[in-house]
Amino acid sequence: MKKFLVKTITFASVMLIITLQACMEVGPAVNMGLSTALSDTTYLEPAADAPQPRLVLLEEFTGVRCVNCPRAHNTIINLQSTYPGRIVAVGIHTGIFSVPYADRNDFRIPEGNSLENLLGGAQGYPAGSVNRKKFPDESRIIISDQKWSNYVGGELAGGAPVNIGMTRDIDLNAMKMSLEVKVKLNQNLEGPLHLTVYLTEDNIVDYQLTPTGVDSSYVHKHVLRKTVTAYNGQNLASSTYEANRVFLYRFIVDLNPAWNLSNCKAVAFVHRIGEVPEALQTAYINVN
Repeated sequence: MKKFLVKTITFASVMLIITLQACMEVGPAVNMGLSTALSDTTYLEPAADAPQPRLVLLEEFTGVRCVNCPRAHNTIINLQSTYPGRIVAVGIHTGIFSVPYADRNDFRIPEGNSLENLLGGAQGYPAGSVNRKKFPDESRIIISDQKWSNYVGGELAGGAPVNIGMTRDIDLNAMKMSLEVKVKLNQNLEGPLHLTVYLTEDNIVDYQLTPTGVDSSYVHKHVLRKTVTAYNGQNLASSTYEANRVFLYRFIVDLNPAWNLSNCKAVAFVHRIGEVPEALQTAYINVN
């Protein structure tokens, strides 16, 4: 078995908080300084919904100069083929192997290293987290790509404790997206809970180091282009987290003209925070 590359430099954590005005329409105010939401609402619905099938969030830490990272990319392709529509991958380019080649795309974003540090850091690349869980046989949340398949199947079992719905509207003239995210709890849960929203892009042709050399026509998938919320999430502010409680958020998102919007997705997931930042459910919607 190939060993994954050992990281030799620790990067300082970088955090970029996108500042949009937040206001509360109904329910308690958001007071943790994490919101980019234009509006947020919480209320109780009288009836329960059927729990959604669980989706698995796979946050992959990768880089264009990482010689073994194509192996991890292929693992994700195989998992998505085995479990169609239920593996949501996000490629986060961090660390020494993410430095772009000259005059090529830079896939790094300011929040990348902060996201890696939030999950405890990677001991090497390629690596990633499965639903942000630390599994009983593991000492870390971010684990080698060669272990992902051990845990994905178990994470798909049963209905989700949280349902997530998303709608969006695009203004191509202004290059803005209005994104509404509805979170509904299917059971009583312990708080606090957070919502994180990403934008990813597929099918970007650029350089990638492979075991046979640099591939100048490599197709990069699910590249993290933007964090819509702060990197550590939007607080779902409530004094209680009982079944049928709804949280409704609307975000106005600036879009980059350089992105192919037909290949972009908005990815939303509800998660815990702290030492056990487990993702409870994930959803996605095509941007265009």
